[in-house]
Amino acid sequence: MLAAPTPLVRRMARECIAVRMRLLHRQVSGACDEGLRPHGVHVAQVNLLVAIASAGPVKPTDLAAHLVLDKSTLSRDMRFLLKRGWVERAVGNDRRSHRLQATEAGVAFLETIGPIWQSTQKQLAAQLGPEFVAALHGTVNAVWADLA
Repeated sequence: MLAAPTPLVRRMARECIAVRMRLLHRQVSGACDEGLRPHGVHVAQVNLLVAIASAGPVKPTDLAAHLVLDKSTLSRDMRFLLKRGWVERAVGNDRRSHRLQATEAGVAFLETIGPIWQSTQKQLAAQLGPEFVAALHGTVNAVWADLA
């Protein structure tokens, strides 16, 4: 016998923040990945490359904390970026530590996909609306400030 949804289940279906964020994430990531497909890269990898390029030499643990990534996700995407020659490891303060930094090829790649990024940003902003985009930026900035 099938169970009827309870009032709590109905409320969860209507109001769950996590479900809505995951849906939005899939929509936005899908649009970005579509534009990046000809370049053989995903938005998660570009996100990592942008973070490294904008931060300068950065410790992997600091990068993972800033982007709220687990170690395995960071390692997987870093292997891709290192293999492409877009990121390199620089020796840290001691032999056991290292920092990640973008190479000239990595920055050149970001410049190459710049028009795709701009076009996708414009498309998503039109779909989501300026108020939502502003609220999103404000919310994410507040979350990042709390993490720091």
